[in-house]
Amino acid sequence: MHIIDNKGRIFGLINIIDLLVILVILAVVARFGTKIHQSSVGSQAKDIETVLYVKEVKDATADVIKVGDTVKETKTNGVLGKVTNVEVKPSETLVETADGRIVVYPNPVLKDVYITVKGTGSVNENAIVLGSNEIRIGTSLQIKTNIYSVTSTVMEINF
Repeated sequence: MHIIDNKGRIFGLINIIDLLVILVILAVVARFGTKIHQSSVGSQAKDIETVLYVKEVKDATADVIKVGDTVKETKTNGVLGKVTNVEVKPSETLVETADGRIVVYPNPVLKDVYITVKGTGSVNENAIVLGSNEIRIGTSLQIKTNIYSVTSTVMEINF
């Protein structure tokens, strides 16, 4: 009995090409399996509280941001957590006075919003991951709910 028959099958059971395709698929699955396992080693799941700063939004947007909203990251649709606190302040604008001085004046139209979001993520020596997003202070996050979508900046991280 030959190892490869005249139809190109090994021991008359499976085609060489089919065997190579199966081996490649198994290698890819094994690689991703070890990558996922390695990324979870050393990480600790923790409650992470993040303060997000949303600059210069209109009243209509500021009014719909509520405590209890489930916030998601727009690109990945990963859940960041629930809103635990919302603080709305008038946005400050630089205005030139008649005598040429520049003063800070509260903007009558635009508001700044500080949103506190509490979620579960992982913390290790290299990164803090909330939802599926690696976050750092100063990171820009596009967040959304089913009612609003805003661009925010991470101002504070507590865990």
